[in-house]
Amino acid sequence: MLKIITTSLILLCLPLSYLFSLNYKERIVGKHDDEVLGVFVNEADSKVATCSLDETIKIWSIPEGKELVTMKGHLGQVNNLSFSGNDKWIASASGDHTVRVWDVETGEQLKIFRGHTDQVIGVYFSQDDSSTFIASTSFDKTVKLWDYRLGTEIKTLRDHTEPTNNVAYSYDGDFIASCSDDKSIKIWSTDLETKEPVMTLLGHDAPVLTVLYSFDSKKLASSDQDGVIKIWSMPDGKLLNSWKAHDELVQDISFAEDNTTLVSASLDKKVKLWNSTNSKLLWEFNAGVEIWSVDLVYDATTIVLGCVDGTVRFLEKQK
Repeated sequence: MLKIITTSLILLCLPLSYLFSLNYKERIVGKHDDEVLGVFVNEADSKVATCSLDETIKIWSIPEGKELVTMKGHLGQVNNLSFSGNDKWIASASGDHTVRVWDVETGEQLKIFRGHTDQVIGVYFSQDDSSTFIASTSFDKTVKLWDYRLGTEIKTLRDHTEPTNNVAYSYDGDFIASCSDDKSIKIWSTDLETKEPVMTLLGHDAPVLTVLYSFDSKKLASSDQDGVIKIWSMPDGKLLNSWKAHDELVQDISFAEDNTTLVSASLDKKVKLWNSTNSKLLWEFNAGVEIWSVDLVYDATTIVLGCVDGTVRFLEKQK
C-alpha cells in the first residue's frame, strides 16, 4: 500500500472502538480470469489496482467498484504492483522477469525494466512527489533500484541468501526494506552510493513474505509463511511486537492512517484487523475463499481483497 496521507481529523477524534463497532458487508465487484495476487489502493483512495496470474492488471473505482481499465503486456503472471505517489503511474512485477510502468488513465505501457534473472516478486514506487524511483525484488535473490525518469537501473543490492519476496519504501524516503526466504529482513539506505545493508532484522522462523512501513516511517510490519506478524520500530530495528495472526501464510498486510491499525489476510480465508501495538484482534471476517492480497482506504472503512478464485471483493463498513 503506497499513499501520502494527510491527517484525518475524523479518525483522530474517534476511538478505535467506534471504528470497529459497526459491521462490514462484503461485495464482489469484479473478477480476473485467475488468482488475484496483488492489491494496491492509490493515495487519493479513489482507485484500487489488482494484478493476477492471468497476466493482467485491472483498475477499479472506489467506492463504486467499477472496472476502469485493463492493462495487458506482461508475458507471465503479475505478482505485485504499486501506484506512484502522484497516482499517475503503476509499476508492476512479473514472472516474465520484468518491471513495467503503466499510465493509470489510459492503461498504456510506458516503460519496461529488464535486469532481473528470475521472477520479479515485489515492486514499490518511492514516495517523493515526482515518484522518481522504483525498487524491486526477485527470486534471483537481489533488490534493484530503478530511475523511472531515466529508464535505467541505478544499483543492485546483494546480501540475501535466498529468493527475495517483497520490498517497501519508507515514507520519509530514507530507507528500503526487503524480505526473503532466508527468514531475514534487510534495511537499505536509499543513498545511491551505498550498497551494503544498514541492518539485518532476524526473528522470523519461516520465510518472510512481506514488509511494509507505517505512514510515519516509525514502524515496519512483516509477515511470514507460518502466519506470524511482527512489528519493528524504525529506524533502530527493535522488535516491538510479535504474534501468531493466522493459521496459514500471510502474504499481505497494510497499515491504516493511524499507524497502529493493521489489516492482514491469509490463505486461511480470513481477513483481520489488529491493534498492532498490543496485537489485540479488533475484527475478523471469513471470506470463504483463500486470500492472497489486501489493502484498505485511509480510515479502514473499505477493505479490498484479492482472492484465489479471481474475485476482487470490497468489505464496506456499514453506517
